[in-house]
Amino acid sequence: MGPQQPDLPFAEPSSKKEAAFDVEGAPMAPDGRRIHREATMVPMDELKAQRHGTWVECVFHIITAVIGSGVLYLPYFFAILGWVGGITMTLLFGAITWYTSRLLADAMVINGVRYRTYQSAVEACFGRRGGILLAIVQYPNLILTAIAYNITAANSMKYFAYTYKSFADSSLCTAVHPETGYCIDCKYWVFSIIFGAFQLFMSQLPNLDSAAWASAIGMLCSFGYSFLCLGMSIWQIATYGAAPTRVDGYPVSEIGHAQLTWDVFNAFGGIVFAFSFSFILIEISDTLKEGGRGPVWHMKRAVWVGVAIITTFYFLVSVLGYLAYGYEALYHNPYVISFWSQADNVWPSTAATTNVSRAANLLVLIHMVPAYQVFSQPVFAEVERVLRHRGKATLLAKTGYVGFRLCFRSLYVVLVCFIAIALPFFSDFVGLIGALGFWPATVLFPVEMYRKIHKPGRGMTIWLESINVFCALITICAIIGSVQLIIKDASDYSTPFSG
Repeated sequence: MGPQQPDLPFAEPSSKKEAAFDVEGAPMAPDGRRIHREATMVPMDELKAQRHGTWVECVFHIITAVIGSGVLYLPYFFAILGWVGGITMTLLFGAITWYTSRLLADAMVINGVRYRTYQSAVEACFGRRGGILLAIVQYPNLILTAIAYNITAANSMKYFAYTYKSFADSSLCTAVHPETGYCIDCKYWVFSIIFGAFQLFMSQLPNLDSAAWASAIGMLCSFGYSFLCLGMSIWQIATYGAAPTRVDGYPVSEIGHAQLTWDVFNAFGGIVFAFSFSFILIEISDTLKEGGRGPVWHMKRAVWVGVAIITTFYFLVSVLGYLAYGYEALYHNPYVISFWSQADNVWPSTAATTNVSRAANLLVLIHMVPAYQVFSQPVFAEVERVLRHRGKATLLAKTGYVGFRLCFRSLYVVLVCFIAIALPFFSDFVGLIGALGFWPATVLFPVEMYRKIHKPGRGMTIWLESINVFCALITICAIIGSVQLIIKDASDYSTPFSG
């Protein structure tokens, strides 16, 4: 049984003759035009008004979503895995992400129907149960990522404040280092609320297409702190020489076999999830305007350019950071910004390097603003789309669409902010949920959808399923590592609003 068709197509082929299909799976009219029908209950004129994006703007969204502050932890993963393991995993999962994302881009148009969401495309291939299974994986991950970004933004504000010795006299500071005089602990929840308050305004942007300008700013910021990391690593090597590194990873004699195993599993997960953006790939593609060679071609170009840029930056940051600081220092201080600030007191630093640390934290903070929206806007769109079409929401009926959007999105931001404050080690749970979601969303569904649509031969099928099995094993390792990290950090849990 082939892919299912939606009940209400909005644009039929211009010819009664059977349409030919091109290599992207889109039907071709006799005059060579692609024919797309929309798998949605939104009229075509409204869709055109919502879509203004190009493949370049899709690259902005991809880079904003993927290159996060996690790039500043990549040298730490090299410290655990060593040169061989670090380089192999970085290049391997860059290639896997590129490959499976192109497979998924093929599924945004099925039998001439252009799908607006990942869930609707999966449902077209595997029915309602498949769509529900994907939704169970996809939407919790998007929400949890927004929570993690709230935490990251609050921490960036906190670390920025720490670089000023005068902050130690502030009422927000709760602990001061006895030797350096810098603040070392503060009321984190205040910074989280500040970021949440700003997101109350940003979340009223109508849709992801209207946030393209914010994603462009986010992309520039991600490049900014990545370049700072590269520049500081080069300066460090030129000033002090290369630090000790290892080919085979962190020495087991120093931490034992069990701890090294957990660390390796977490490093696998950290590198794998650093590349993942399949949860929102089709939602990003929904911003593409019609025309040219069609949305599939443009989305594949965006994937190619985006993943190439991401992999290049990841590789350079990892290699130069590892050379600059070495396996021993990175293992005990995973976040490379901590090497630049006098407030952290973990590495010889100056007023100049402290200013670089401030700039990096500020760029991370600014980047988190649009990144939060890239992962939250698909959640907003899905909830509002379902309620508008069903017309059964009491709040929607009483307040109208604009009023409902204001209330619903504001409540979402408040809840995200509250969870970010209430669970100090929530990022560990995000790692676990991300581990659970990586394989099905990034590999399993794209592979099986491609097989369903294109019916590849035996050799291609074996290749695709080999990738499937390998990524499933990596995911299992990452899950085990995340569970161990949660158990470890839960022992240091502190109550909300305590500091």
